[in-house]
Amino acid sequence: MSRILNVRSFIALLFIIAVLILCISFTRSCQGNRTVNAWISSTDITLGESITYSDSTSRAQNWLWEFGNGDYSTDRTGSYRFPDEGRYQIRLRVDDNLEKLFLVRVRSADAQRAGSHLVFINAPETAIQGEYILFSAEGSDQDWRWEFGESGIIDSREKTAIYAYNNPGIYQVRLTTESTQYPIYHLIEIMPKYMEADSLDAMTLAGNDIKMKLQNIADGKPFNTNYNYILKTYMCGNPHVLVTVNNNRRNDFYSYCQGLRIAGLNNTIIDAVYVEPDEGRDDCIGQIIVLQRDKSVISLSGGQ
Repeated sequence: MSRILNVRSFIALLFIIAVLILCISFTRSCQGNRTVNAWISSTDITLGESITYSDSTSRAQNWLWEFGNGDYSTDRTGSYRFPDEGRYQIRLRVDDNLEKLFLVRVRSADAQRAGSHLVFINAPETAIQGEYILFSAEGSDQDWRWEFGESGIIDSREKTAIYAYNNPGIYQVRLTTESTQYPIYHLIEIMPKYMEADSLDAMTLAGNDIKMKLQNIADGKPFNTNYNYILKTYMCGNPHVLVTVNNNRRNDFYSYCQGLRIAGLNNTIIDAVYVEPDEGRDDCIGQIIVLQRDKSVISLSGGQ
């Protein structure tokens, strides 16, 4: 009789242990599947305006909002006002293991007022044949029509466009919007491409160097070594530099490199990198244009 009771007690103990293991596994599985459900009120504000931030992640217990300038908050919901203009990457950490990033641009009040009334073209006055050139418009319009003077047609309907001229010469860039009575013009001179490597200018050399380091990250080589090299050598330590990928996707530099490390691992080819100096400091890069491809797409195309 005593032996039967011991067997029953042992079976009951095993059952309890199994239930506990299932509960723990279920809890961890649920936590692992959680995603951050958070938002901020605006990603483009004027200096002096506040943003509102909030998180509603399921079963969240603690929060850390980092505003990209050393300031932070541990509140679930709140508001924040940036003291200076610029681009800031906001990072939210939930329960120390979930994360979400936001990129906020804070403009000066004067720039905001000017942009709301007038449209401007930001573009270089000279470039090299075959070089990818970044043309950006300033203003609050919605309908953009770029004509770069070579094709004879509307070349882009994006606010920011990338174009490479096939032939040297002087071209008249034409931009029209729904609110401009007359087109806005910009003259650009396209120089013949250099045939000698020694003729490459500093920006071209910088672009080639950055291309090599980004390819290292995409190939799974040490992330910190390559990322910090670019950051310190060319960007004056600013991780918020704008990266435009294939003319239609944009990230801050830090987020782009992280994505390249994770999503692009051993599957991305960096074809070219073009850089533009920072408007405030000629020794710093202010924007990067990246042209890249997926190896899987290349393999699929080659097999057809």
